[in-house]
Amino acid sequence: MYLFNRSRVARPDTLPSALAWAVDIAGRASSVAGIQVSTWMSMLSQEGGTIVWSAGFDTLSDWEAAFGKLAADADYGAAVAGGGELFTGSVADGLLNVISGMPSEPTDYAYVTAVHATAANGQIGAAMQQGVALAAAATATGGLNTVFGAEVTGQYGGVRWLTGAPSIAAMEESMHAINGDPSFLALVDAGGAVYQPNATQALFRRIS
Repeated sequence: MYLFNRSRVARPDTLPSALAWAVDIAGRASSVAGIQVSTWMSMLSQEGGTIVWSAGFDTLSDWEAAFGKLAADADYGAAVAGGGELFTGSVADGLLNVISGMPSEPTDYAYVTAVHATAANGQIGAAMQQGVALAAAATATGGLNTVFGAEVTGQYGGVRWLTGAPSIAAMEESMHAINGDPSFLALVDAGGAVYQPNATQALFRRIS
């Protein structure tokens, strides 16, 4: 299973229009490619105003087929070009190979937290094992499902944990449970040697 994401930062003066365009283009992409594209926006995080589009694929061949349809559709291409003035900077794409924790049924979360880390040199295997253990412990302790995966593109050795919540209140409750559990924190500390000291986390709210 793969999770594809595309992000771009909206200009502060065009944010309402950028959000409306982002939802519209997600709907167009879903229709043309026959996939479900979700729209998210960063909240309380660095790079404020970041809009993210995400979609899941069973195989890379499925991704290739979907994006081939989008590339061949002239109306979709024109719609994409029409939104360029609403954003700043370039488009950033990412692909996550899900290793553990993926729900058996699609789930429409209202919020998702994303924690990103990079394996230390010579610690790829250990980082993957630790990542799976942390995801399982976060799910058990916090009560919300946590997915763990390895980045296919980007910085080599990159890994990510994604935790979905049905509401901001549920996410807050889970966060307090995890941060207040000594055994979970001990597990986090135990992984300090297998990851580089550059971990980040961000919060995203579902727009569509």
